[in-house]
Amino acid sequence: MAMKSFSYAQGWTYDVFLSFRGTDTRRSFTGFLYHALCQKGINAFIDDEELKRGEEISPSLLKAIEESRISIIIFSENYASSTWCLEELVKILDCMKFKGQLVLPVFHYVDPSVVRHQKGSFGVAMAKHEDRFKNNMEKVQKWKLALFKAANLSGWSLDYGYEFELIQKIVEEVSGKLNQTLMHIADYPVGLDTRLSEVNSLLHMEPGEHIRMIGIYGFGGIGKTTIVRALFNLIANQLDAACFLADIRESSNQPKGLVQLQEALLFDLVGDKKIKLGNIYKGIPILKKRLCCKKILLILDDVDKLEQLQALAGGRDWFGAGSVIVITTRDKHLLATHQVEKTYEVKKLRHSEAFELFSWNAFKRKSPDSSYFEISHRVALYAEGLPLALKVMGSNLYGKTVEEWQDALDKYEKIPNKEVQHVLRVTYDNLEENEREIFLDIACFFKGETIEYVEKTLKACGFYPKFGISVLIDRSLITIDEYNRLRMHDLIQDMGREVVREDSPLEPGNRSRIWHPEDVFEVLTQNTGSSKIQGMMVDLPDHYMVHLTASTFKRMRNMKILIVKNAHIFGSPQHLPNNLRLLDWIEYPSSSLPSNFHPRKLVVLNLSRSCFTMQEPFKYWDSLTSMDLSHCDHLTKLPDMSGVPNLTELNLDYCANLEEVHDSVGFLDKLVELRASGCTKLREFPHVIRLPSLKNLILIWCSSIQRFPDILGKMENLVTISIESSGIEKLPVSIGNLSGLQELCMTSCLSLKELPKNLDMLQNLRNLEIEGCPQLRNSLKKLKDMGQHSPTFHNVDSLNLENCGLLDEDLPIILHSFPKLTSLDLSRNKFVMLPLCIQEFLYLQLLHLHDCKFLQEIPSLPPNLRFINASSCTSLNAKSSNLLLSQETFQERELHVRVPGASIPKWFDLCNKGEYMTFWVHEKFPVVALCFVFAVEGEMNKAFSYEVRFFIDGEELFGLEIPTSFSKMVTDHIWLFDLRTLSSFQGNPFDSYLGDNWNQVEISCDKMSEEVPNVTVSFCGIHVSKQGENSVRFTDPYLDFDSIPESDNSETEWKILTSNDKSVEDFQDFKDHLEACETEDSKMLDFWGNEIKTTQDDDEMEAFYASLDAETFVPLPSKDIKSVSELKTYIKPSEEIQKAWKTFQEFLTKDFSEMLEPKNYNTMKATLDCLSGLSADDGVSVEMRSVIIEVSREFTHWSWDYSNASKKMEITRASMLKVHEIAEGLEANKSHFKEVMTMKSELQSQLAYLEERKKELEDQINAIKSDINAFESANKIGTKRKREIFEEGKLLKAQRDELREQLPCLRDDCSLAEQIQTNINTEWSKLGEKIKNKSKYFLCEI
Repeated sequence: MAMKSFSYAQGWTYDVFLSFRGTDTRRSFTGFLYHALCQKGINAFIDDEELKRGEEISPSLLKAIEESRISIIIFSENYASSTWCLEELVKILDCMKFKGQLVLPVFHYVDPSVVRHQKGSFGVAMAKHEDRFKNNMEKVQKWKLALFKAANLSGWSLDYGYEFELIQKIVEEVSGKLNQTLMHIADYPVGLDTRLSEVNSLLHMEPGEHIRMIGIYGFGGIGKTTIVRALFNLIANQLDAACFLADIRESSNQPKGLVQLQEALLFDLVGDKKIKLGNIYKGIPILKKRLCCKKILLILDDVDKLEQLQALAGGRDWFGAGSVIVITTRDKHLLATHQVEKTYEVKKLRHSEAFELFSWNAFKRKSPDSSYFEISHRVALYAEGLPLALKVMGSNLYGKTVEEWQDALDKYEKIPNKEVQHVLRVTYDNLEENEREIFLDIACFFKGETIEYVEKTLKACGFYPKFGISVLIDRSLITIDEYNRLRMHDLIQDMGREVVREDSPLEPGNRSRIWHPEDVFEVLTQNTGSSKIQGMMVDLPDHYMVHLTASTFKRMRNMKILIVKNAHIFGSPQHLPNNLRLLDWIEYPSSSLPSNFHPRKLVVLNLSRSCFTMQEPFKYWDSLTSMDLSHCDHLTKLPDMSGVPNLTELNLDYCANLEEVHDSVGFLDKLVELRASGCTKLREFPHVIRLPSLKNLILIWCSSIQRFPDILGKMENLVTISIESSGIEKLPVSIGNLSGLQELCMTSCLSLKELPKNLDMLQNLRNLEIEGCPQLRNSLKKLKDMGQHSPTFHNVDSLNLENCGLLDEDLPIILHSFPKLTSLDLSRNKFVMLPLCIQEFLYLQLLHLHDCKFLQEIPSLPPNLRFINASSCTSLNAKSSNLLLSQETFQERELHVRVPGASIPKWFDLCNKGEYMTFWVHEKFPVVALCFVFAVEGEMNKAFSYEVRFFIDGEELFGLEIPTSFSKMVTDHIWLFDLRTLSSFQGNPFDSYLGDNWNQVEISCDKMSEEVPNVTVSFCGIHVSKQGENSVRFTDPYLDFDSIPESDNSETEWKILTSNDKSVEDFQDFKDHLEACETEDSKMLDFWGNEIKTTQDDDEMEAFYASLDAETFVPLPSKDIKSVSELKTYIKPSEEIQKAWKTFQEFLTKDFSEMLEPKNYNTMKATLDCLSGLSADDGVSVEMRSVIIEVSREFTHWSWDYSNASKKMEITRASMLKVHEIAEGLEANKSHFKEVMTMKSELQSQLAYLEERKKELEDQINAIKSDINAFESANKIGTKRKREIFEEGKLLKAQRDELREQLPCLRDDCSLAEQIQTNINTEWSKLGEKIKNKSKYFLCEI
């Protein structure tokens, strides 16, 4: 019974698939092997016991093979008699080829050569199959080839000895193969065994415990990771899946680091590499759901935060029963917080272990020389058992004299040994100033960065990085990984950072380097920076907000490095240190640099993706060599650059709104690379350039540039000009000054009217690309008009004129003007015929004619042509196609052809259907040509890729694959090529893989992507050159030798066995009847479900078929075997007759199945013929002779009847098992139906709720719409009122203005009126006084 897998979704469902002949070994060797595998915890599949309900057996078996990591094939005597076994074998070998499945054969009392060459019982079986499947011989040949391949695989052979010993070996081998790829543990794993044993003891499952979660803690460099690597190697194969997540502390600090770790965990444990989680909170439920039923090993290395555990191993209910979770950390409290009860503290090495580890690192052996013995003990004591310190000090002292050791150790003694940092600090103290500064910069800023980036940055700071980094590697302080990135152990990095921190433990602003987010945040927000700061890396979490002030950077006047990777910064910097050498500020927040920023020593400036607009030119930036302003969308103009005379790199790529580049850029003498790709609005580019150092000028997709700059003076260093898809209308005559130009790309320059007349002056031009420029035919016409005086471009060897609208009359001009082309691309043009003169081009090797839909005729080919692509040339006539595919063409040259067609050329030696072919090679690999036919269903409108793979004797030749891409196709195509046309096959690399005898070679052409289902390989073929004909066979040479009969009458006898006699007819009728019954299974399902509740026991079935066997045999007449044996005492035969008689008696004691072996059968027939011919003169009685004749006559019939009975047993047993499975499938179907009904009910309830919710939301939406309409009406009224008020305001303003003009006059009138009033009042007052005075006299008189 097969063990049930915990996951059917991804990866291997089974560890091992067992392929065997049930009647031979099910109850013996195979059964015992299966039991032993299960006992070892290996998930093995054995044919019929664990198939999913309701499935047909054959598809289930094929699926089980596909989902098994290893297949074990048990070749027993009757293995080949079963077509099921042979089909299993073919499928297994396919999985070995395409899925990397491991295949292990076991030869159970069968010699491998018998299987390989189909001798003995295997030959008899295959002969029967040939007769039975005479209308499908391809299937039989496939079986034969599979037997041959499988017999050549490494495995086990059981000829004698104990089966249990072989089974034990197989189980051990399988267990080892199932182990995951072993991890590197350590160069010198001293003391590891003891610690690993102690950790392993914690994995014991306690009562009630379902998940084993242990924590390993200790300080950095103590060996935690080493222990868990060893533990991973030890137990990974005992669980369903294993995952080792290393450097979690480092990885989780990267953007979306925890999400990437979750995705890596899913990939390792369930094989899902396509899933994208997005965020950790989405990943948590997915992890829990996908892992809750899997028994896994998960190692989380170097965890330093609780959130990491919560995201990767949140609880014990995440994992299946029996899972093992191991966590390493420096923080013991973190384990307690996560309720990890089983913990292990990694202790320091004992002195003896430390001494040995130090010796290995310092002397590369277990113990030192006697002269170093005492001082080595002293070093081990000072290292205090820390493995990393022992390694570093050992490497540091390697190759030094005793006196040098003594000096170093004297210095060690001045530092407290309890502190790991002090031990490592000694190595740092021994560095020169250059190496010290480089080390500190790497520790603070550049761990994990590429070495190119680091060297560029450090060189900008005035260091010598190439030499300095090599010294640091020698001192074991840093390493370079396979991705060319700098790596540094955490402990060493902490030491370097601690060196910086010790400068000012409490005041980050007084340190030389700042990198920690909290310290950076404090310095930037509290303005605590000082002149001691030399470098700062700003890489803040998203929730940190920095508001810049005028004094943020003001006090950091000695800063050399400012790197801003990630930060939410508000405000613009009002001050930047003038001492900067590197300013790398992605998404710089301001449109300009501070006005007081004059960095005379700045070397590298990177302000990509920022708001920078560069309104003012840089002045006195003499040291600047690299400036990156790419993706600066606000940059509209690049001003005067004359103040940056030493600039070597200028990157303006994808500045979407850049319109103008100042003319001064054209006179930067040191400029090496100028890039402005994707600047679609760029119109003004320097009209004149004199750039003697320039190597690359890239103006791709600058569609608004119309004029290419004039070249002032010689520019001999310019190698590449690319103006693809630009708006340039004309190239200047001065382009002739580019004497060093090698590549000129003008693809899709639709505005370019003609080529410059003096293009022939570019003597070094090698590659000219004018693809997609049909208007350039005007230049060809001018060349034609010039006749013999037209220029020729002898130096150009590669010319691309794809999609240029070329006609027939253009081709002779092109060929005349470019006489020494080696590569010519004329694809997607309109000409009908290639000119005959093309045969005169001796240099042409590559000719591209893809998708030339009007091309009808190719009259001849250049003599040295090696590649011609005529794919999708659907009008090509038969004569031209035959020319490309003719044997004469390939005899004259080594050629590679692609052309429409649907069949392999007739001159090929081998043609197979499908993508696979095989042949045999002896001693030396011949010169061959390969051909593949691609069948296209409908149109193939996108490119696709295939890969040709090679195998010799079953071993794939990695490194010799031929991956090839094809453009779109509309019809079937032929791909034919001489292997010598491919550079990787120069010098015949196959010979090193060939043995002394015949070697089987397999070639396949496989899809590299399943996204192109409508393209398949319909035929494949091979042609061998005449010189190699004798070293190649297209049929198995070993099978040819086996076809020689062993005796004169063997062929006749075996023809009798395979003839269509009455027994064969009866058997065939029986088989046909069963097959007919199978078609009625669905109608009889209910009947079988009610009538058959359980299958018969195997013992009952064996007894049943034993009775059938007894009925099949024709019993002997009254002269049975006993009477025969009794008569022998009365016979006095000769020695020869006695030998025959003894052989006859020995055969009578054997099981009749053994008589079916060819050798035994022939011997028995010869014996019976010998005994049948005896007479009374030979001492044989008449009665005995008649018995022998009767046995001889019936022997052949018995043999055939016995074979028939075996087949009947196999077929009937399969049918009975099928009936049982159908019944079980019905029950499963009923259960599934109930589950679906329940799920449907739940969905209906959910749907009703959603409908109700939808109605509520619609009501809310309608209400909101009403509000919107009301607000819109109010808004219209407001707009109208606003207009009215505005008109009133205009009227009032007009009145006001008119009054303002009259105001002076009014003021004068007002003053005059006031004066008049005053005068009147004065006069009035005087009059009053006068009357008053007069009234006194008047009254007196009265």
